[in-house]
Amino acid sequence: MGSSDQNRKGIAENRKRIFSLDNEVMTNKTLVYASRSMIEENRLMILSNYSAAFMGNRQIANSNTDEIFENRQAILDNVVTQNDVEENFVNSQKNRASLEFLEHRSQLNSAVLAISEKMAAINAELIDINRQIMESNQAIADFNSAQIAINTSLLSGDLQPSNSTPESNAKTIEGNKKMMDDLEKRVTANREKMESLVKTSEANAQSLAENKKAINERRDTMLANRAKISANKAKIFG
Repeated sequence: MGSSDQNRKGIAENRKRIFSLDNEVMTNKTLVYASRSMIEENRLMILSNYSAAFMGNRQIANSNTDEIFENRQAILDNVVTQNDVEENFVNSQKNRASLEFLEHRSQLNSAVLAISEKMAAINAELIDINRQIMESNQAIADFNSAQIAINTSLLSGDLQPSNSTPESNAKTIEGNKKMMDDLEKRVTANREKMESLVKTSEANAQSLAENKKAINERRDTMLANRAKISANKAKIFG
């Protein structure tokens, strides 16, 4: 078999592999966007849960705390004392209530500070992710510029089949095989990562749904507490 016949056979084999690779790469592309969609859905659910828990439920709970101690103050103010001992008892209870409130508030400050520190670290990670996205976009633009330059060169007359030889064709064919070997490895590695990522995203979605349920249940508890606070307030001057 002559060199040209061998090259023709090699080209046909490469074309078959390329067809298969095209299917795998495009499948990975679909999985990439599917996983990105799941991640974006989870991110939005995280923000929704955050808003419901911090901006919603927390405000209800803090409002309840304020009214509980307002009721405590009113209850103690209404106590009629008969002597110094009883008066001291009431005043010491007022001080205890103030200290309990301040201790609670200080503990909350520490908790919020710890959360804020984590959020600041997450923001730094998001900034780095944005940088990586920008770099990836630049890589696409650079690739496109290089390919445009090749097209321009070919249109200018650099595409000269008459200058090719069996040896140069064989070299290109072998180079194509090497590229396919590398590409197949990358496709397999990407597929494994994407399957793992999808599983993680599915687990995150389940956790977020459970968080949402817990947030709603806690809101119900807070509203029930509000009803009890109102009942106590009615008794104070009832």
